[in-house]
Formats: sequence, C-alpha cells, structure tokens
Amino acid sequence: MLDAENSSEISSNSEISFEELEFRNYCEANEFDYDEAAMDADTRGDFVKIKKRFLKAIAEKRIVVDGDKIVYTVSEKSSEMAGQKLTIHRPNGRTLLAMDGYKDIQQQNKLQAYMAALCRIPRNEINKISSLDKKDYQIIQDAAVLFLTE
Repeated sequence: MLDAENSSEISSNSEISFEELEFRNYCEANEFDYDEAAMDADTRGDFVKIKKRFLKAIAEKRIVVDGDKIVYTVSEKSSEMAGQKLTIHRPNGRTLLAMDGYKDIQQQNKLQAYMAALCRIPRNEINKISSLDKKDYQIIQDAAVLFLTE
C-alpha cells in the first residue's frame, strides 16, 4: 500500500521524461549531485549545459545508460568513427594516472588523456578522441567534467 508521500513521489516521477530519468539514474549511479537548486549560479549554468547535451543525445539514442556507464554511439559528424560505440566507464586509479606525464601548461592533453582513459582507449590511440567532431567530443568531455568536479 502506498502512503501519501510515496504516492506523490510516483506521481511526480511520472511527469519526468525518459531522458531526464536516465540522466538522473546515471547521476545517482555515479554519485553526481544533480540538485540544481543547491548549486551556485556558475555551477548550475555549467551543469545545465551538460545536462541539455546529455538529454539530447539520449533522445537521439546516441547515449544508452548502463548502470554507472554510458554506451555512446559516435555520430555521423565524426566520419572516421561514425557509428562506433564508446563505453564511458567510471574512473579508477589508472584513469587518473592518464593525466600524468603532461606539463601544467598542457591542460588539453591532460583532459584528452583522461577522456581516452574513461573510454578505455589506449594512450597511444588518444587521436581517436582528438579527431572526434565537437558534437561527439563534447559528450565525452562532459562526462569527464562530471567526474572531475565531484
């Protein structure tokens, strides 16, 4: 039997789109704070941009949430990798080590190494990340940012 509190929660959840629900599930599985009301204005603005791109990619069936992972299908905009699936995993120590060996002034190199490691792409194949179209690159970067800011 449902009490009033659970009933209203189910009612409000039924008003949430599938895309929003999948995004929330991904956030919860990875312990990301997605309470926009609790964020300061700068953080909220950045988070909303990330969320908007994720929701669009989910709607386009380019992102499939699989627990704490995302399976991302590369768009036709990235001609060399179009249609390939990249799994974006939770980071581990090896992922963090991917940023080692770069100078402090090589922030983009560090970020791309981290992004490649999230996708389990070997370090000598980082060009797979750097050659992606902005549309595809941005999704992987967004996932990296969510992990790096938590």
